[in-house]
Amino acid sequence: MIISGLLKPYGISFKKYNLQHHFKGFVAIYTAGFTQTFIATLNYTMMIIWLGSSNGGLCPALSMGRAVYYAWLLLISYDATELVFKPILSLISDRFGWKIAIILSTTSQILSSAVLIGGEFQNLLLSRILQGIASSISPTLMVLTSNLTDDGERYVGVYMGFRGLGYLLAPLLTAVMKDPSRHFIATITSILAFLQIAPLTVKVDLKFRKMNVFDLNIAFQRNTYLLFLLTVLASVLMGVRFTLIPITMIKRGFTTQIVSMILTLSFLICIIGQASSGVLIESKHLIPLASSGFILSTVGLIYILFAVNLLELLIISLTVTLGSGLALLSTNTLLTREARKTNITSTLGLNGLAQSMGELIGLIVVARFSEINFDIALILIVMFTLAGFIISLFLRGKY
Repeated sequence: MIISGLLKPYGISFKKYNLQHHFKGFVAIYTAGFTQTFIATLNYTMMIIWLGSSNGGLCPALSMGRAVYYAWLLLISYDATELVFKPILSLISDRFGWKIAIILSTTSQILSSAVLIGGEFQNLLLSRILQGIASSISPTLMVLTSNLTDDGERYVGVYMGFRGLGYLLAPLLTAVMKDPSRHFIATITSILAFLQIAPLTVKVDLKFRKMNVFDLNIAFQRNTYLLFLLTVLASVLMGVRFTLIPITMIKRGFTTQIVSMILTLSFLICIIGQASSGVLIESKHLIPLASSGFILSTVGLIYILFAVNLLELLIISLTVTLGSGLALLSTNTLLTREARKTNITSTLGLNGLAQSMGELIGLIVVARFSEINFDIALILIVMFTLAGFIISLFLRGKY
């Protein structure tokens, strides 16, 4: 009671976070979100290992350049598929119901595991495309999270955190497995895929209504498409953290183990920051939070030019990863609140399209310009982050 009284002036009340009535619903949705990212990341990590394996790999050590190209193609195909199918599955959720969308997503996930058994690159590519379709359920799951309670948008950050854990834990599992076969990975991921239907097994009483027609007036209000744009710019940084930052560390002479450790730690901090900020911070502070995220990322990116030791590179990775995570949390949470009463899933589906587009831009910019001139790639990314900060200023006071 004493702590609650101290926090009350800041708009934080512990009684708002009493989730006992909806506990099973939250657990089911978070399980589905975690499972989806865990399977996609586990499969992709194993694909990279299979590509470069000297024992039957598609691109053994003598043609490692080809393996890098194939790895990039597998990464791009996943994001490109999400870009197309996030709006589609979200529209299906609004028009025909979220349960049908979850069933379609789970089916695609199971098929993605099944085609892994084939030994050709085409099998890996098809598997990634099917995984992209499966992961396009994310906006729908985010909607389910936000509509379990009257203030459910607070828990969008927690949902994003559980998805992040899937990205984080899958590579750790591959590190302790000893050369698992394709059949083993396909079997395990196929079984795990059934966890994605967890929301269907519990009573989920939602607070939003399903629409039969997609209302473009709701989706394309001025503030809404500015939030979409913020999502694009923040997502560019998501692509950067997997490309520009690791490239910088490797050029500085650090081993891949150290690079992996730093990226993992940064991602863990990002997950904690997203989950706690989503629950504790009131809606009116989310745009300033996004502005702070873009400034953090800008400072971190500029400092890349001067960083030489491990501690400095760790700080850079933390600032860029956390900054982009907080900006994405802000846009997802605000869009959830703005579209609560109509077409919420379709609106977040378009935001998912914006996120995939941003990640693709980040990956392509770094891949294209870092080969020509590393500084040019860095300057372009900094311009994206500064643009995000400026746009967030236009939204100050709107929420």
